[in-house]
Amino acid sequence: MGEVFGRTTMKLLAGFVGASLITCTVMAQTQNDPPGRVGRLAFVDGTVSFHDDEENGWTKAVVNTPLTSGDALWTEPNSRSEVSLAGTRIRLDGSTELDMTQIDDRQVRLQLAQGRVDVKTTAQMDATQPYEIVTPRGTITLQQQGDYYIEAGSQQDPTRLGVRAGAAQIQGLNGQTLAVRPGEVGEVYGDGSSMQLKAVRAAPPAPAASWAARDKQVVYDQQPQYLPAGMTGYEDLNAYGNWVNDGSYGQVWVPRSTPAGWAPYRTGHWSYVKPWGWTWIDEQPWGFAPYHYGRWANSNNRWVWVPPQREERPVYAPALVAFVGGLELAAQLGNQGSNTGPVGWFPLGPREAYVPPYSTNRDYYQRINRAARIQDRDLNDRWARAQRREAFVAGQNSVLANQRFATIVPSQAFVRSQPVQRAALKVTADQITKAAVAPVSAPPAPTASIAAVAAGKAAAKPADDKAPAEVKGPADAKAKAGDVSVSKTAVADMQTLAKPKPAENEKKAVAPGPKIASTDSKATTDKADTKTAVPPLQPRQGAAPPALKETDKAEPEKAKQETGKSEPAKQEPGKAAAPSQKEAAPAPPKPALASPDPSPSKRDDGKRDEPKQAAPSSDKPGEPQSRQEERKQAAPAQQKPNAAPQSKQEEPRQATPAPQRSPAAAPLPRQDEPKQQPAPKPEAAPRQEAPRQAAPAPAPQPRAEPQQQPQQAQPQRPQPQQAPKDRETRAPAPQQQQIAQPPKAEQQQQQQQPQRNNNGGGGGKKDKD
Repeated sequence: MGEVFGRTTMKLLAGFVGASLITCTVMAQTQNDPPGRVGRLAFVDGTVSFHDDEENGWTKAVVNTPLTSGDALWTEPNSRSEVSLAGTRIRLDGSTELDMTQIDDRQVRLQLAQGRVDVKTTAQMDATQPYEIVTPRGTITLQQQGDYYIEAGSQQDPTRLGVRAGAAQIQGLNGQTLAVRPGEVGEVYGDGSSMQLKAVRAAPPAPAASWAARDKQVVYDQQPQYLPAGMTGYEDLNAYGNWVNDGSYGQVWVPRSTPAGWAPYRTGHWSYVKPWGWTWIDEQPWGFAPYHYGRWANSNNRWVWVPPQREERPVYAPALVAFVGGLELAAQLGNQGSNTGPVGWFPLGPREAYVPPYSTNRDYYQRINRAARIQDRDLNDRWARAQRREAFVAGQNSVLANQRFATIVPSQAFVRSQPVQRAALKVTADQITKAAVAPVSAPPAPTASIAAVAAGKAAAKPADDKAPAEVKGPADAKAKAGDVSVSKTAVADMQTLAKPKPAENEKKAVAPGPKIASTDSKATTDKADTKTAVPPLQPRQGAAPPALKETDKAEPEKAKQETGKSEPAKQEPGKAAAPSQKEAAPAPPKPALASPDPSPSKRDDGKRDEPKQAAPSSDKPGEPQSRQEERKQAAPAQQKPNAAPQSKQEEPRQATPAPQRSPAAAPLPRQDEPKQQPAPKPEAAPRQEAPRQAAPAPAPQPRAEPQQQPQQAQPQRPQPQQAPKDRETRAPAPQQQQIAQPPKAEQQQQQQQPQRNNNGGGGGKKDKD
């Protein structure tokens, strides 16, 4: 039993180890496969330059160029460009350099060496894979769907992150982290040794007005409902085409206007883009998504694009086409010569499998075809035929749907990225349909034979062809066929056109751009090295960035001032609402005096409101209408609790505020002061609250009457009793009608109230009122 148990255990362990090795192998192959997510150069205005990780200089950028890890863009001053990435819009301002450090299925990491970008993400953004943007002073992480703007900064200007919507954070080079919320701008100053991070409560600068026309034409937020999420390049479809219902394929997209004799993959050129190889770049502004996702069908003499299934995650392909060429095509077209060997292609139709020439991973092959509504049986059959190098030949096996619409060009024009429309050869449909179709989606070498082999036999070696024998060897071996380079595909080991050498390819126009420090650093695949690489700070180019207006930040400062002393300078402009808001702080003591009955409240309007005018206008220093009135109003407010000898002198001064509220003019109360002396006295009780408001403002007293203040002694409290007597005799003043109406009994109650307040503390000033 023990031996049996031991053998069983060993078998299980061996099986587990074997399964683990297989899983690791599949994961390793998957990691080596090209990413399913890419970026796209969607818009160009002005001079925009481009270079990849293998180029030593800048070349002219072309719309619809796919962008992946190692690529870089540069916009000249007064120029702009736009990058789209799975629904995310990245707009580059002038004098901006943006490097695609890492773009794959796991992460999007960009590097803003200099300039400014505006980034707006949509609902397609995966919150578990936030975007990262490396700046000279730290790394910015866009954590949520939102609208952002980022300035790389310079040696004179800070690095900025503005959040219009969403959530983001900045991690400085010193490890310090700053979270930035909507309506804020995060700023980073200094360098690695002295780094400072702060958040400013200010509206981020709006995008340039020149983007208004682009916004009207292209809408990223409204993705067509027939497309899967995460597809790059969908933003132009609604602007340049219509969605119609087709009886065979369902909802399809049809371009509105096309040139005469147009067919898919005919208005553009081919370019060698790593790691995929030969990639189609179309000239039409909408020409990205329909050429890298889905399939094309010719329905009722009209080309329609069949989008991929919404349920499947889209996987980018360099070009969803099948190729013809080699010796068989040359024989069909006549002897073209070894230097002008023809090569052709045509779009794959619905439910036709695409065999990538750059990957031997079958799982990748299935993922890239899963959204094309292809049954597993057909996928397996197509993969097996590719492994056998079995081509499609008319009369021997099935012919692909769109073969008769193939476009043929000389191989030299193909590898030199010449415009296809100008280099296309005139070929009849019968000649094209008789040509053999390559087993994988790669352009055949002009001296190679791609004819199908006999049924049931293994891959046949081309007979009477010396060129294939010369290029035998590993898959990456190269040979010379005419004046073009030849290599072999990873799948089926087929001879194909290789990336041209600089001597073979036409010289590309040199475009302006900043100096490229080192191309090797951009091509590194080590994440640790990539994350530590930080661009150096550059000197300022052009005008300085706009200053931020911290309008929202002033509110908390005002709140602090309300609790203490307020700023008189801010209220001098004559804000009517400001005094009312700042009176809210001294308002709580009012209910204690306003509680007795409405009659005292009317008296408050007569004289208690007078100090209110002096207090709120300057927040207790006194700024109603002029400095002279402030001095005359603020001084009596503090002289009220003083000694009796100055009570008669205070009465005319106390009368001055009363006419200021009843008649609007300020000078009139001064002329009527001798007549209004008896009027203010009946309001001794209500005016006790005014000293509370005027008391905290000692500043105007020395300016108002510096000689009278030393004579006024606060400890004398019996004076308020004498004040009512004088007020009774002078009560019938004609101008103080509101004060004369209440009976003497009410006046006595008002006299008693200050006495009770004096017992409670702080009544010296109230009694004097």
